[in-house]
Amino acid sequence: MSSRPKICLIYTGGTIGMRRRPTGQGGYVLCPPDDAENFLRHLQVEAEVAALAEVDFVELMNKDSSNIVPEDWTRMAVAVYERLDCGYAGFVIVHGTDTLHFSASALAFAFGKNLNHPIVFTGAQTTAEVVYGDARVNLLRAVKVACEDLAEVVVVFGDAIFRGCRVQKKDERRFDAFVSPAEPPLGYVTEYILLNKTARKKDAQRPPVQFEPHFSDGILQIGITPGLRPAMLGALLQHQDCRGVMLQGFGAGNIPDEGVYAWQEFIVLATALQKPVLLVSPFAANATLHSRYAPGLAAIEAGAIAIGNMTHAAAAVKFSWALYQVHRLIEQGRLKSAQMIGHVRAMMQTIHVGEMDETPLGIR
Repeated sequence: MSSRPKICLIYTGGTIGMRRRPTGQGGYVLCPPDDAENFLRHLQVEAEVAALAEVDFVELMNKDSSNIVPEDWTRMAVAVYERLDCGYAGFVIVHGTDTLHFSASALAFAFGKNLNHPIVFTGAQTTAEVVYGDARVNLLRAVKVACEDLAEVVVVFGDAIFRGCRVQKKDERRFDAFVSPAEPPLGYVTEYILLNKTARKKDAQRPPVQFEPHFSDGILQIGITPGLRPAMLGALLQHQDCRGVMLQGFGAGNIPDEGVYAWQEFIVLATALQKPVLLVSPFAANATLHSRYAPGLAAIEAGAIAIGNMTHAAAAVKFSWALYQVHRLIEQGRLKSAQMIGHVRAMMQTIHVGEMDETPLGIR
């Protein structure tokens, strides 16, 4: 029997597995491979991976990550959940970088605080053909981290280990492509894996996972710019497929509150239609709960929900996750429609998996 840890490697697509397809005159485009069966061979890391762990490969999907949708988050979560009791020390999910931070957040919420395995997301800025690129090294580091005493969803990129629900993409080309703007990394990859005290460790006494892997779609995101009139968006708000709104204001969540550019009536209408409105800051390190400016307070008083210092990805995914559960409760007759906004507000302002900081205003 092998003494190496056993790892499940789940392939979903992305640059790390893509091939260059010539377009003529020296040009090329990056395309997903026809199949991912020979993924490790293509990266030329078979021997190195074998030295770290015994790896089972699962080709779950083969998508450019710009095409990932909430149903795919569920597929990833279920693929891991079905294998939790199969003797794996951890899981590595290979993913495109454009929406990797959304998927990492989604699996963090799907598995909750009782997860007792590492689920490690990674990807690459270059294809394997770039010999000095990051495809090989990122995969090897992710496999190494998946063998560690760690019990949460993380992103391994470059030499950093980030909490999955705290990370966002910051650059399209550099090899340090991700950042955690409101929380330090959980650790670093050096000759050894260095984890700090906030990293959640495995615990044999931890209760079973409370698995909630489903997400709603139909979230309307509105980025406010000076001069945008809310009346222009009324038809979108009332569309039957719109489930909720993410309203991205300025600074720590300030929005216009004067004349035809004021958003209070829009928020009141959305609330009356049972479509919750999140008030989002463009700066994840700044909590929307902390605004003391009149325009931001006017939005809250009109019914908007402040979300703390979550990243945009974590807020969007958590909103989607909360909306699905609330609508399910209403369909089951366990929650009245009139209670919907309050229930969503309570879920969004409760810390579930370390996705935001505690604040003096009651977040916990």
